[in-house]
Amino acid sequence: MKLKKYIKVLSYFIIFNVIMSFAFIGADANTVKITTDKEPLYTVEYDGYDLTARRIRVAGSNNIAYCLEINEKYPSGQNFSSNSNLSESIRNVIAAGYPNRSVAELNLDNENEAYFATQIAIWSSMEGYDVNKIKGNNSKIVDAIKSIYNDGVNGKYSSKIRSKVYKTSDESIQEIIVVYTDDLVSEEKAESIQTEYAPQEG
Repeated sequence: MKLKKYIKVLSYFIIFNVIMSFAFIGADANTVKITTDKEPLYTVEYDGYDLTARRIRVAGSNNIAYCLEINEKYPSGQNFSSNSNLSESIRNVIAAGYPNRSVAELNLDNENEAYFATQIAIWSSMEGYDVNKIKGNNSKIVDAIKSIYNDGVNGKYSSKIRSKVYKTSDESIQEIIVVYTDDLVSEEKAESIQTEYAPQEG
């Protein structure tokens, strides 16, 4: 009976995934609206200059977004269109950072720290920064930046989550990456169901 129950639950899960795949088509949109929080998250120092980052967000979605071009402006409610595929080097940095790795895995205290560390690591990869020159008052954040960057360079992690590059028509505004965290939620649900209803003999 337990085996029959497992098969039934597994069938429901497969149906759920099919439905969610259609939802992802909508979520994985060709156009997204991007806003930026007003306040900077944290600050680190690189080569005598302050590096700050503000959090950007996908309107109406919990997906995570990062900026690609540190010297360009932040988005302020513009619509962004799917632009190009992500380079392997940046994809590897994202795989080594948040949310592909959790706050705890990055040895940080909260989501904002994990986001900030990943954003600085992305910019470091884009700009060719020497992360060993990055300094800051919060040693855990500095260590996380270095870890994300170095693990990305070495291709240590594979991403469980899709990422896409988006661009707006205003050339003065940064290109952005959207990381589809819905993929991670779906995987966690699958693992939970498989653990709860593991097949039993008899």
